[in-house]
Amino acid sequence: MYRPRGHLVVSALGAAILLAAVVHHWSELGAVRDSTGPILALALDGGLALAVVYAGRRLSRAGLPRCGERRVARWTVAGALTALGAIGATLLVRAFEGRPLVEPAFPLLVSAGAGALAGIVAGYYAVRQASEARRAREATRAVSFVNHLLRHDLRNDFATIRGYADLGDDAGDADPRTVISRKAQEGLDLIEATSGIADALLGDATLRPMDLASTARSVVDDVDRAQGVTVEVDLDEPAPVAATDGLRSVVDNLVENAVEHAGPNALVRVAVRAGPETVTLSVADDGPGIPPERRDALFDAGDDTGGLQIVDALVDAYGGEIAVADSDLGGALFEVTLPRAESTGTADRPSTPTAAPAVSTGSDT
Repeated sequence: MYRPRGHLVVSALGAAILLAAVVHHWSELGAVRDSTGPILALALDGGLALAVVYAGRRLSRAGLPRCGERRVARWTVAGALTALGAIGATLLVRAFEGRPLVEPAFPLLVSAGAGALAGIVAGYYAVRQASEARRAREATRAVSFVNHLLRHDLRNDFATIRGYADLGDDAGDADPRTVISRKAQEGLDLIEATSGIADALLGDATLRPMDLASTARSVVDDVDRAQGVTVEVDLDEPAPVAATDGLRSVVDNLVENAVEHAGPNALVRVAVRAGPETVTLSVADDGPGIPPERRDALFDAGDDTGGLQIVDALVDAYGGEIAVADSDLGGALFEVTLPRAESTGTADRPSTPTAAPAVSTGSDT
C-alpha cells in the first residue's frame, strides 16, 4: 500500500490552503471597489499557506525517518483541523444567536494556516524528543551490554589466568607464562574494543573490512589446551566481512560455547565459507545438542547463555543473521551469516594468525 511521504502531505496541505485563499480573494476583487482589502487578506492567509508549503520542503531535509515525517504530517493536519474546528464553532454560535457573519471564509483560512504551522512545530519537536528519548534508551542498553560483555569475557580470561597461575609448573605441556600473557592481552584488547562495540550497537560505528577466516584461526589457536578437545578448522581465505573489533567476540563466544558444552575429549569443527555476497561462519560440536524447543530462547535476555546473547547482538549490529541447527557431528551447529565486505584487499587480519588445521584444546575458556 502506497503511503505518501510526510513532507509531501504537509506541502500539499499548504498548497490547498493557498489555492482556496487565492480563489476566495480573487472572487472578492469583483465585489469590492477597493482591492487593498482582499490583497492584504491574501497576504495574511496566503502567507501562512506559503509558510506551510515551505515547512514541508524543509521537513524533507530534516533527516527524519519516514515514520517521523508521517507523524509530523499527522500533527500538521490535526493542528489545521483543530484550529478550523475552534473558529468554525465560534461562527456557528454567532449564526445560532442570529448575529451577522461577515466573510467567514477569511478567518477559517487564517486559522487553517496558523493551525497547520503550529502543528508542524509541535510535531517536529515531538518527533525529535521521542528520537532523543529512544536514543538515550539505546545508549543505556549499549552500556549495559558492554558491561555484560566485559564481565562475561573477562571473567573467563581471568579464570584461565588464575587456573594456570595455581598450576604453576604442573601445567603439563602448556607454558603457564605464555597462557597467562596471552589471556591478559586478550583482556586488554577487549577493553580497547568496547568503545567500537558500543558504537556498533548504536549504529554509530563505521564498519570496516575484517578477515573472518583469520579471526577464526586466531581464536582457535588461543583456545585453552588443558583438556583433550580437538578443534578442526576449514576456512576459505580471505573472507572479508564488514564489522568492528567485536568480531572476535562473536567467534570466541561461539567456539567457547561449543567447547564448554561438548565436554572433554570432544570434537569441535570451525568452518568459514566465503560467497560472492555473504560469508558464513559455522561452529559445530559432537555434544548433546540443543532441543528445537529451546533454540528460540537461546539469545533472550536472562538466559544463562550470556555469550550467545553477546553474539546475537553483535551479529545484528553487523547486519547479519544467526541460526541454530543439528550438526553432522551429532551435536549443535551455530551458523552466522554476515554481508561480505566490498574490499577484499584491505581486510584487517589479527596480528598472529596460525596455520594449524587442528589443535588439541581444553573444554573451558
